[in-house]
Amino acid sequence: MSPRPLGWCYPQPVRRLALAAAIAALSAAAPASAGTPGPAAPLHELIPPDPAEDLSMQVMLDGDLPAALQTPSGLLSAPDPRAVPSATDPSYGARADAGVFRPDRATQRPQIGAYDDPFTPSTAPFKRLEAYDAVGDDYQLYVRDARLVPIALGAPPGAGEEAFYADLVVDGAPGVNVRIPSVGPGARIVRAHMGVGAEDVPFRVLRDGADDWFVQVTGPRAAPRARLVMELAIPRAAFGGPMDDRSWGELMMVPPLPDGVGRDAAEVRAAIGVSRAMRPRDALAKLVAYFRAFVESDAQPGGRGSIYLDLALSRKGVCRHRAFAFLVTAQSLGIPTRLVQNEAHAWVEVADGGAVWRRIDLGGAGRMQPLAAGAPERAVYRPPLDAFAWPQSATRGDDMVAEARAQAGGRSSGPGNQSTGGAPSDGGRAPAPQASPAAVTASGDGAGDDDRPAALVTLVVDEVDPHRGRPLHVHGVVRAGGEACPHVPVEITLRDGSSRGVLPLGTLATGDDGAYSGAIVVPSSTPLGDYQVIARTAGDARCGSGGSS
Repeated sequence: MSPRPLGWCYPQPVRRLALAAAIAALSAAAPASAGTPGPAAPLHELIPPDPAEDLSMQVMLDGDLPAALQTPSGLLSAPDPRAVPSATDPSYGARADAGVFRPDRATQRPQIGAYDDPFTPSTAPFKRLEAYDAVGDDYQLYVRDARLVPIALGAPPGAGEEAFYADLVVDGAPGVNVRIPSVGPGARIVRAHMGVGAEDVPFRVLRDGADDWFVQVTGPRAAPRARLVMELAIPRAAFGGPMDDRSWGELMMVPPLPDGVGRDAAEVRAAIGVSRAMRPRDALAKLVAYFRAFVESDAQPGGRGSIYLDLALSRKGVCRHRAFAFLVTAQSLGIPTRLVQNEAHAWVEVADGGAVWRRIDLGGAGRMQPLAAGAPERAVYRPPLDAFAWPQSATRGDDMVAEARAQAGGRSSGPGNQSTGGAPSDGGRAPAPQASPAAVTASGDGAGDDDRPAALVTLVVDEVDPHRGRPLHVHGVVRAGGEACPHVPVEITLRDGSSRGVLPLGTLATGDDGAYSGAIVVPSSTPLGDYQVIARTAGDARCGSGGSS
């Protein structure tokens, strides 16, 4: 069966039924005791959703949406497509959209306001709201191909794909294109429903050449505030991981930059030391290292007559400045690159010659409000290991959200690899890690077609009696093919001995000799139990992936 455009989809009625309770019915039929009026018996009893039962019984909701999904992040319950939007719900509506990104020189670390997270599992702060893929001669970014094409419904998630729910409130009107977020580059819609309570609202979803998404009401009703619930599928590789080792000729063609922009970019490439004499993957790694080392600053950069040169050569800026300058530099080399942003964060996407655009966070995140990171009980998506090293003082997008969640729970957490936490409220001790104090070594677990030598990772945990809310000191070495792996990221995690669940703690980086060391705080919220400390790396252009267990 050929895929159906969403504009042709008129969803089926809700199939989950609220059944009358037998006991309630019997109570209603039984007479009250003589002289004593009996309580009014309920006619129905609502049965709370049970995702495990919904999954086993293949319960479907409006729009043939599955009532539950099994994902690597856990068993997920679907949002209620019949939940009536309220006046206080965050919503997406028609707006005066200039369609351009204007660079600026305000390089101090910002305070982030409210952040709407419509996805389950949560991807905060990486919802994909605005993307740009072209540079004007005035350094404004825009979408090269702004034509909108409908997105068709597709098949359920396949091998190498992840599943998500989206729950959006949309203020739309017939014929108006309302910009909405997607979960990531290359995402597709499996099933979807839009409505106001039990009333269906016909619609379609469209995308432009930079993979921005828009929803359009196709019926005659004027400006309904409606709920849009979707099941989404997306390649896991879109969220990161090692880049393919392609030649320059295998990359997607990048149109030439305007002459003045190209001359400025050549100056920046020379300062960084990147050129097309390098393999694309090696050049990309060097660009990521350069722009991740930017610092926020209250002193605005200037003096060169070009906002791009001022930002790129001063190495000052937060997330949007890094992403902007990275895009210009990468495109000047011929690396397909987009800048992506939302109300809280900005990052880049790069196409390395395959069919997938990959997300790369360059850091420079702001400070998010404590309660703006989404509901604490929502499942959190765990992306692939970062393929690039982080400077010790970096402030990542993930760190911003972790800090906001910790503050919402009455804890404190600092940024990056040097994060610090408050003392545990109960003084409880974390379990003694199985890797302490002995070293653990293991070979890599990369894909069978990976021609890089697998990494051998050693891990030593110094604490014999670690505590929650206090630093865990670790060190080790990463080697591959008998040689050190310099400047590769090493992710430190805890693995629950009973459930086998994994809790990420933070990321360190190896030095020139392949050695890494650092102190990462065990969150105060970590449940008591037996854990194993694990060190893993995604490697780089030369070293393959591997872990300590």
